[in-house]
Amino acid sequence: MIKLVSFVVFLGAFVWTWFLFNSHDKIDLSVHAGIQSKMMVLIEDAIKASRPNSSEFEVLNIYTKKINDNQISAHFTYKYSDQLEDKEKTSQLIAGEAILNRTPSENPTDQKWVVQSVKTDTNKIEFQDGLVVSSEPLAPENPSAPEEKKTE
Repeated sequence: MIKLVSFVVFLGAFVWTWFLFNSHDKIDLSVHAGIQSKMMVLIEDAIKASRPNSSEFEVLNIYTKKINDNQISAHFTYKYSDQLEDKEKTSQLIAGEAILNRTPSENPTDQKWVVQSVKTDTNKIEFQDGLVVSSEPLAPENPSAPEEKKTE
């Protein structure tokens, strides 16, 4: 009797895991790839619109994760160079996350995803041209003014 119960439990576990691994996911790999490529374009366009002096845009990392059947989170890290007003160039590194929701589409074969929120976590600025600091004393602003004498 115990052998029969063990066999039925083993067979049930086998069938359950087989269906688990062979079931069709509602969000397939092409959806994740499409969202990632579209997010790269959206981020670059948003930066170029708000920072017209930016250049050398590069996405360092982007991946998507299924939250549930109707929600995906997209995590990204990107870097770009920015020209400051005094001709100094900076490199900015920003990481963040976007939440996308599935919405009904006119075409039932297409999936429509809308960005619900975008949150950036880190913002690292690296100055590419260093500031030169010398150990020589600065010249007085008014050369005709007498220098102050130090008393010890």
